[in-house]
Amino acid sequence: MTSTVEPEGHALSRGRASFVHITLVLFAAAVVARSAQLQVVEHAHWQQEAERQHVRDVAVTPPRGAILDATGVVLVETREQMHIAVEPHNLGEFKRKGADGKTRTLDSRTILRKALKDLRVPDMWIKRSFDRKKYKWVEIPQKFAPADVQRLQNVKGVKLISSLNRINSTPQGLAGIVGVASTATGARSGLESELDELLRGQAGLDSVVRDGVGGRIGSPMLSAIAARPGHNVTLTINQQLQEIAEEALANARARTDATGGDVLILDPRDGAVLAIAGIRNGKAAYTGNGLTEAFEPGSVMKPFIVARLLDLQRVTPDEVFNTYNGKWKLGRKVYDDTHKAEQMTLRDVVRFSSNIGTVQASLKLSDGEEYEALRDFGFGVPTGISYPSESRGDVKRPPYSQLNHAQMSIGYAMSATPLQIATAYAAIANGGELLEPALVREVRDADGKLVHRHTRTVVRRVISTEVSEIMRDMLKSVVDSGTSTAADMQQFDVGGKSGTARRVRDNGRGYELGKYNSSFAGMFPVEKPQYVIVARLIDPQGTYYGGLVSGTMVNDLLQSAIATRDASLDRGELARLARPVQAPLPKPRTPEQQRIAERDSARFDSLKAPAPPKVEPVPMPSRIVVDLPFAAKSGARRKITSDIRTVPSVYGLSARQAARTLYAAGFQVSVVDGSSVRTRPAAGAALRAGSTVQLESPR
Repeated sequence: MTSTVEPEGHALSRGRASFVHITLVLFAAAVVARSAQLQVVEHAHWQQEAERQHVRDVAVTPPRGAILDATGVVLVETREQMHIAVEPHNLGEFKRKGADGKTRTLDSRTILRKALKDLRVPDMWIKRSFDRKKYKWVEIPQKFAPADVQRLQNVKGVKLISSLNRINSTPQGLAGIVGVASTATGARSGLESELDELLRGQAGLDSVVRDGVGGRIGSPMLSAIAARPGHNVTLTINQQLQEIAEEALANARARTDATGGDVLILDPRDGAVLAIAGIRNGKAAYTGNGLTEAFEPGSVMKPFIVARLLDLQRVTPDEVFNTYNGKWKLGRKVYDDTHKAEQMTLRDVVRFSSNIGTVQASLKLSDGEEYEALRDFGFGVPTGISYPSESRGDVKRPPYSQLNHAQMSIGYAMSATPLQIATAYAAIANGGELLEPALVREVRDADGKLVHRHTRTVVRRVISTEVSEIMRDMLKSVVDSGTSTAADMQQFDVGGKSGTARRVRDNGRGYELGKYNSSFAGMFPVEKPQYVIVARLIDPQGTYYGGLVSGTMVNDLLQSAIATRDASLDRGELARLARPVQAPLPKPRTPEQQRIAERDSARFDSLKAPAPPKVEPVPMPSRIVVDLPFAAKSGARRKITSDIRTVPSVYGLSARQAARTLYAAGFQVSVVDGSSVRTRPAAGAALRAGSTVQLESPR
């Protein structure tokens, strides 16, 4: 048997091969084991790591809720707007499938240039958008509506960047009340701050996949949490009435050269704030001064002391007080009355704003009773209105010195905001109940579901219904024949009280020489008030009495409000309270006038003046209207002449301007529905002064 001896080299090769095989097997086993570890044991960990690197959770900003006025007019809203960003080096030809399914080659440069021209982008930005040498990325600063830039969607080299922006269209004077907010930083002031929790909504969450260069890849498999839009808030503010208040205040400020002023209108039936305007240094105030700025109001405070005395039965309306012919000394303080008389009834004390009579009456109250009277009417405490930084005013706690007790009764040594004064007058106007004022009418979620609605909230009863009626009658006499006749209207009764108070120095020590807060607080119509109006002017020049300068402002405001279709007025109730038109009585003739009239009658008997054109009756409109602006009340000081006048043209005027033009021409006005602003009879017709002209006004 022959044995074969394997060469030494072959054995070594086989050993090496075995080693390699074993190594490969072990390596493969290690790979399999590691793979199993990664895919099975550590699967969850590495999946999370992959998602961490490629998936990002992006917060989705919710649309902020809208703010509307009481009639549904949008004052502030959040709109999606688009920025256009351009990569100049990436512009060029690209393919796009059309609606017919065919693919076409388009040039993004042509599309972009035409779009930017149509959007009126400045030439400088158009040039930059196509400059490849200088710019890699150009973001045009203008913002556009999504529909306006839709044609640039999916255009090569063009990016559309979406953002939510807060659009504010409030009247100038209301902007400070509404405040400022941005979707990026949140609320910053005003109602935007106070109502932020309702308006801001709830942010959503969007998970996105990024590719290797950071681009976004759509992935329907990823979960997302939808953003919930904010609630929509409807205010009690009536935009038309707000604009009327702003106009009346601006005109009064210009007329008197005052440094500023405020107007606040409140519905005394439910406490709703209908308008609030302010001016400081000749410009619309950018904060709610009527809510945040307290001042010494002066004589507008007198009715509250009188009302409490009547309610406690310490005095009667006809009780007589010594007024010492307009000069009286209490301690070291000398009190003067503008209207001088030896004696006055309590009614006349209010009517003529007697400081002497009011102080004497107030001495029938203890310090504690005087303090309680003012606090019960809402002074010295916040009203609770939904507005940041509301001032509480200042009413010091007793005990008082004799001087402080007296001064507080006439509106000094204390301070109040226009809102506090308005809510206190509303208590007199509505039968004796102090109401919580409101700026928010209702709140609805994004689906329209009602979340909150303002309801009448009684804080407390401050006087009886009977005393309320007595006080309204007294305040009516103030306007009819007292210190505030400038606020009087010819067809409706207005009640109110004026105040002319010296201004405290900025350092709080003493009073500024020759500087005044001239105010008027009133209610309209006084029988069943629908408005309580507080108006004041700061440092009016020349005549500064509140009853004259601020009373005139309120008169102008009321005339404009009545001539406006939607000013939060119950016109049916006004029609019931309006006085009928009265024909002016002929003036008695002197003997000489009678002789001339008889001579002219005999000489020109055949020459008859043409009869005024007959106004055809029109169908009753869908809403009750009130004749404007108004026949004279008995005892009114305005004269209505009996001459023939020509109906003026109202072409191109607003309904409100037209009504005032007709009134200035000596006519009564009845507003009816129509297609345009015009008169019946037409312009140029001859009518007797005081006749009624129908004014057509579109809805």
